[in-house]
Amino acid sequence: MTACPIEDRLALQDLTIAYAHAVDSMTDVEGIAQCFTEDADYDLTGIGFPKVEGRAGIRALFAGILAGNAHHAHYLSNFAVTAYAGDTASVRTYVIGMGRGKDGSEICVHGRYYFDALRTAEGWRFARYTMDFLIPPAGAA
Repeated sequence: MTACPIEDRLALQDLTIAYAHAVDSMTDVEGIAQCFTEDADYDLTGIGFPKVEGRAGIRALFAGILAGNAHHAHYLSNFAVTAYAGDTASVRTYVIGMGRGKDGSEICVHGRYYFDALRTAEGWRFARYTMDFLIPPAGAA
């Protein structure tokens, strides 16, 4: 882990949790988007989803994802600030994410979230997001 003032560490951890809670609400597309900078790079190509840019792209992506889901839950652990330089930081956290589609399909993801964050006038916001698998989903290569 990287040295980081406790106030910033807690704010970054709270932002990470706010993101997961907004996704799990199944309705808070705006809450999801507000966790990110206006021009954020949201890249889930590593797990088979598209890359989108900016809050508008994140809103559109999640409007579609949430419309197809019936249930969703995230569990975050092993939070770490991996880089810190005053107004920029990088964060890593492990995630177990489960979802059930309205069509009855299910997914369980075991992976890591990677966020690059910026201190903004709104507070800390994520400028870049990626994810990888620790255990690929059943049927994945």
